[in-house]
Amino acid sequence: MEEYLKFAKKLAGESAEIARKYFSFEVENTWKDDDTPLTQADEEINDLVIKRINEKYPNHSILGEEKSDKKEGSQYVWVCDPIDGTISFACGLPIFTFSIALVNQSNGQPVLGLINDPIMKNMYWAYKDSGAYRNGQKIFVSRDTTLKNTYLNTGASGRHVGFSTLPFIKSLIEKKCSQLKFPSFIYGGVQVANGKFAGAVLFGKNAHDAAALKIITEEAGGKVTDLNGGERRYDQEGLGCVLSNGILHDEILKDVQGGKLK
Repeated sequence: MEEYLKFAKKLAGESAEIARKYFSFEVENTWKDDDTPLTQADEEINDLVIKRINEKYPNHSILGEEKSDKKEGSQYVWVCDPIDGTISFACGLPIFTFSIALVNQSNGQPVLGLINDPIMKNMYWAYKDSGAYRNGQKIFVSRDTTLKNTYLNTGASGRHVGFSTLPFIKSLIEKKCSQLKFPSFIYGGVQVANGKFAGAVLFGKNAHDAAALKIITEEAGGKVTDLNGGERRYDQEGLGCVLSNGILHDEILKDVQGGKLK
């Protein structure tokens, strides 16, 4: 795992150079079929990830947001979001991250995850049974026992996965929990592991939005499930995810379930 981590860190460093090269208020973007923006930096970083993995680990598969390279019978798949937060990147706002996770395809669970903020230069990582770290310093989830006066990161509308976010947000307001919604879910989601947020809820299907967060949060002492409270695979689409400090997980999950569409 140390070898894989060293490789992931080097890859994150190369991706950061590309992101910083393009990042400005003049970033141009096109629009994908799902009506989300795409920049040259997204594509260049995704291409770099595929190139480097094929050079170093030719038997490993790659699942990227923009491009993938799947190998028949591979034990591992690298799940990557080259720029999570392309909306803010395209607007010249420094709220985006690079995310990559190494997932064991026998069970769909990540064994290593890394998230890098190239502007603030905060790199988070973890691998199985190693603990979680930010720039080499060990991090832990919060010990909050109530949602009052805490922060919680919320994702986009959940109707496409069978949930309404309105009852969930209403419940958080009543409990005096402050909700933050970033153009990059991963940007806010990793703050659960960093001990700043009590929880985060992703109302989306994509594996690249959740794989690295899964292992980093758990290695920091937290808990991660899908929106129904069960396990999911992180090498394919799934039913979102709920991240928490563990203590408040059941309460957050109950609030999320209050918005389940009949």
